[in-house]
Amino acid sequence: MPSIRDAGTQVLPRLPIPPLEDTLKRYLARLQPLQDRRSFERTQQAVENSQEVLRILDKELREYDEQLAQREPMSSYIEQFWFDSYLEYDESVVLNLNPYFQLADDPTMNNVPKVSTRFSHFNRQVKRTSKLVVSMLKFVKAIRTGTLPTDNVRGKPMTMDQYWKLFGSARIPPSSNEPTPSCHLQTDPTSHHVVVMYKSQFYWFDVLDINNEPIFQQPEELEWNLYSIIMDGEQREETDQNLQALCPMGVFTTENRSVWSNVRDYISKADDPTNARNLKIIDSALFVICLDNSDLEDERDWIKSMICGTSKIDLNDNDESKIKPSLGLQTGTCTNRWYDKLQLIVDRSGRAGINFEHTGVDGHTVLRMTMDIYTDSIVNFAQGITRNVPKVFEDAEETTTSHRQAKLSYMSKQANLITIPRKLEWSVDSFILSSLHFAETRVSDLISQIEFEYLDFKQFGAAHIKSQFKCSPDAFLQMCFQTAYYALYARFETTYEPAMTKFFQNGRTEAIRTVSEQSKTFVKSFFDSTVPNPIKLKNLQEACAQHSTVTKECSMGLGQDRHLYALYCIWKKVFANNPNIPLPELFQDAGWSKINTNVLSTSNCGNPCLKNFGFGPVCSNGFGIGYIIRNDSLSVVVSSRHRQTARFVELMQRFLLEIDRMSHKGESSSTTTMGTLQSDNMKYLLSGYDYFDVSVTG
Repeated sequence: MPSIRDAGTQVLPRLPIPPLEDTLKRYLARLQPLQDRRSFERTQQAVENSQEVLRILDKELREYDEQLAQREPMSSYIEQFWFDSYLEYDESVVLNLNPYFQLADDPTMNNVPKVSTRFSHFNRQVKRTSKLVVSMLKFVKAIRTGTLPTDNVRGKPMTMDQYWKLFGSARIPPSSNEPTPSCHLQTDPTSHHVVVMYKSQFYWFDVLDINNEPIFQQPEELEWNLYSIIMDGEQREETDQNLQALCPMGVFTTENRSVWSNVRDYISKADDPTNARNLKIIDSALFVICLDNSDLEDERDWIKSMICGTSKIDLNDNDESKIKPSLGLQTGTCTNRWYDKLQLIVDRSGRAGINFEHTGVDGHTVLRMTMDIYTDSIVNFAQGITRNVPKVFEDAEETTTSHRQAKLSYMSKQANLITIPRKLEWSVDSFILSSLHFAETRVSDLISQIEFEYLDFKQFGAAHIKSQFKCSPDAFLQMCFQTAYYALYARFETTYEPAMTKFFQNGRTEAIRTVSEQSKTFVKSFFDSTVPNPIKLKNLQEACAQHSTVTKECSMGLGQDRHLYALYCIWKKVFANNPNIPLPELFQDAGWSKINTNVLSTSNCGNPCLKNFGFGPVCSNGFGIGYIIRNDSLSVVVSSRHRQTARFVELMQRFLLEIDRMSHKGESSSTTTMGTLQSDNMKYLLSGYDYFDVSVTG
């Protein structure tokens, strides 16, 4: 099987730049269903008036791509522009950029008691974390030794460049002396340590030797390190009455970039180098392990903890026997994070998830890692019972435990490896303390503005959708979102779904625009009592077919968003100060603003290793929708800034039940109309109003 080493030598086709004329046609086709007649006519005129300048920009872009291909064959025309779009973003990465994955529960943990004599009530947390970390170290080794099998779909290879940015990377705010206020992505390819957080405190130790061989090759070898960190954190909380000893430095990564930049500048210029050294240790770590002192029962609280952390302020001091550092101290999980890096998060019950900084990697890359470590953590357990179980990662030569320990002892002396956890102590003053306080209050405000709802739909999944509705399950779910939104607001809004372009060298994503004339026809017919069920279902299939066509084009690099964005970036970088090349009207038109305001931001990221995944809304009046399509079930996580999220999710469920009921009724009668077969689900979709009270012509 080809490996990542082979992918490094095999140059895939370059991401194509579509013909400008095709891009503009697609742009207008995607906007027309979203605009009224007059607005669309203005957009058409803006596009027409921009043709001359756009051709100049397009010529410049193609010349840039040709030069880039000569200079850096393993690149794409959109890559640097896309990096910059992430790195120039100044707002907090929390909820705005970082997604999360929740791993499915580990079935091998069912027989692990919640409380043990060795690890107290942290037993499952210690054991699940150890298993996952050992598997993650195997994944790191596979990348660095070139043995990670190449991603492919039906034998067609995909670009593997993102894996090199997955570990040892950090988003670094700009310093005050940099000419442009842009963050940069720092990657340390020699990183061999991890950082562990518990109760907002930091610990670190080495996990790889100088040959990228995992130091801890079995979970049991790592358990005491993690438990000792937990115990140290517990003891320090009981004995430290000084707030300075408990400062949660991780909350700085929740700040907007300019504030975080000012704090880092202050640290870098301080006479005491302690804090600067600590930052270097954290920035260069392979990843961060967040051990949460929580066991959240509500699924929505767990989702919130994964994506942005929870906010919990203790305003009452009822226990006078215990002196607290400060009344009103933040004790939620939001302070136990470092959002500028890849994070593995595990709570006391052993539930685990991944929160990742999005600049250098897309969901597909992190999903592959998540899938492999989840599988390996279970296979590793099975191999303890029988050696006949296939391995997830290739092994180097087998060595005995005594031989490996002897080798490790030698390597430790040669490389000064630190295998016992060391705590990072911080030097704080009034500026650091006040900055921490304001950072914590701001992230608490941010968390309070967001709500999450979760749909766990078990009635049917991909298999039923394909057999019963004869359409793509992904397209089917997109029509579900459109219908639920229309039922709530009687509007069609800009919808975004990423299409993966990893079949091309250093490909990232292209924007699938869900709303089409076909999708509008289906949604409106769904609520029209005069339209027979078979016609409704036919409209559904046509809408799904159109969505699948657009998806395929985007996956081939033949979309419109990335090409137009690259042209906009070319203008900014090359022609912004040239009065003869004005900004094209297209980029000043309301249509450009509309297509870049994703009220429904959606992403499909399914695999049996995931329980759910999600992200925040990308605009103030938007919904963030992360969904997983399994063979026999569906799960959707929806976020918003306190729009009617629960109602929106319930409408999705009602749609799924109603469209399935319609399809079964349609099999027995080709002439029956919705008006004679209305159900409680349909009434609920219309909030109790009669069909004739809802306009289907607007």
